[in-house]
This record gives sequence, C-alpha cells and structure tokens, in this order.
Amino acid sequence: MTPHRSTPLCQSCGLPLDEGHADLIAKNPDGTTSEYCTYCWDNGHYLYPDATMQDMVEVGVPHVQSFMGTEAAARDYLNQLLPTLKRWAPAG
Repeated sequence: MTPHRSTPLCQSCGLPLDEGHADLIAKNPDGTTSEYCTYCWDNGHYLYPDATMQDMVEVGVPHVQSFMGTEAAARDYLNQLLPTLKRWAPAG
C-alpha cells in the first residue's frame, strides 16, 4: 500500500496532514504552516533531533498496524515510505 500522493504527509513520520488532521500540522517560527506534524516538529526544530529513520519506523509500526492489519505489513510500508520523505531522503 502506498500513500495517495495528493494527501500531504509529515515529512518526518508520514502522518497524513489533510484537512481531517489540520490540528496536527506544526507551525514554523514565523507562524507559517510547516511540512511536519506536531509530533515531529515544534517552532522550527525536530522534537527528536537524534532519532534515526529506524527509530521512526519502530514508533510508527503500532499506529500503522492498526489500519494495515499486521506488524510485518506496517513495517514494510514504513520502510518503503520513510526514505521518500524530506527528513530521510538522501541529499542531492
């Protein structure tokens, strides 16, 4: 299962940031909307700056498993999704 790309996602954890989750969209220091959720970003900084992508997979598995059905499916989904997000994508 891949996310519908027209839905904005948190660029750290992959949480959907559509209208149904507008209260979870973090703000930048200048008050503008960021591309991160409030679980990952606060006032222009990562809440867990030392977290690795694998840490984020582990945190996300229980949440994703609730709609993917199995731990293996959730882990596979996150291992495919997270490397495509801004925080984890290779620079270049």
